[in-house]
Amino acid sequence: IAVSDLSSTMDTVVSDEIERGIVGRPFTFVHAADLHLDAPFQGVDAEDERVRAALVDATYVALDRIVEAAVTRAVDFVVIAGDTYNSRDKSLRAQLRFRAAMERLCAQGVRVFVAQGNHDPANGWSARLALPEGVHYFPTDRVERIEIDTGEGTLCALYGCGYEKAATTANLASGFHREPADETAIGVLHANVGRQPGFEPYAPCSLDDLRAAGMDYWALGHIHKPLDLLDSPRVRYSGSPQGLNPKESGPHGCWLVTMDRGQVIAEEFLETASVAWENAVIDATGFTSIDAVGAAVREACASVRDVSGGRPTVLRIDVTGRSDVHGELARGEAFSDLVAEARDEQLSETPWVWLDRVRDLTRPSLDLSFLRGAQDFTGDLVRIADDLLADPALAGEFVDEALVDIASGFDMTDRDASALLERARDACLDRLVGSGEQ
Repeated sequence: IAVSDLSSTMDTVVSDEIERGIVGRPFTFVHAADLHLDAPFQGVDAEDERVRAALVDATYVALDRIVEAAVTRAVDFVVIAGDTYNSRDKSLRAQLRFRAAMERLCAQGVRVFVAQGNHDPANGWSARLALPEGVHYFPTDRVERIEIDTGEGTLCALYGCGYEKAATTANLASGFHREPADETAIGVLHANVGRQPGFEPYAPCSLDDLRAAGMDYWALGHIHKPLDLLDSPRVRYSGSPQGLNPKESGPHGCWLVTMDRGQVIAEEFLETASVAWENAVIDATGFTSIDAVGAAVREACASVRDVSGGRPTVLRIDVTGRSDVHGELARGEAFSDLVAEARDEQLSETPWVWLDRVRDLTRPSLDLSFLRGAQDFTGDLVRIADDLLADPALAGEFVDEALVDIASGFDMTDRDASALLERARDACLDRLVGSGEQ
């Protein structure tokens, strides 16, 4: 996005509040985290050079957009809540790009405060490049308090603490304590608050721990999606500025926050990602031709392009459902040829969509009415299943007996016997009459 296109809502709100005498010394800062500079985007099959180049540069583009926003909006400072780099032994290229970004910020009088996280702990390798004086790293052995003073009075106090080693499992939040005289207090921490799923339990803590610290705003890092945990005080993950894998779809960026006297008076989420990630499912039930599948793939690509905000997208598609087209898709190289053709077509569009993975998860159609009348094993199977499904009690007894060995130790209280029987029946029929078995 172009920073010049951002709304002026925050400026208008702040100006109105000042005119009415509600605020005294408002200040604005950027809350960013999880830049993961030089992330390798492993698992993406990027054969095309444009795709590879876009992914290689994506985390750096996000950093540049943060810098552009901070300078253009004349913020007072920037906080980075951990994982500036993607690995403990960060590349020299990543360190050089970060230093260049810091030099641009500091040249405009924007100070930067960094708390290290599990991906960039203090004990990792560093080229020891000299950073501008305006860049400050919080210590790792204690919580540090820093007053932000513009020369006309103290705007706020920042409290922060970083990681000495990657696997930090201590409750670092317990070391944060607001001084009573602070007009505004901001905590900067890389942590898993409330056992957020999908992320390591580093620096684990609870919302009660954060409340007890007395901060007015918690600038958190570690979770890669924007997430507000609490409104008062504001407890917030900014998310990563760039999604790093197909699971990280949705918005990615940083927060622009204006505060005064302990209150958030304006805020704006700034999108900074240069590449979007999306996942789609195509239900091929009722499809009778490969052309129908190709048309559905094109429609899925057009849909993600419409919501991408002009950014190229890496897309994964699963084709599912029971369909007459299953046999055609499973024949020879038909499906791989369809994907290759669609991939070339979508790369020629603007913005491009890269079909990173398209999976054929279809199953053959089953005509139960026809099979029910068959005088062979398939007919017997359908008729036996019909009898069981007609009597829920009998179905339950059958399922319990069938699962007595394999389900030992599992809670089967809520098991749906009818659904299990239908799935078992269809799986057997797939193997008996289905073509192109998977």
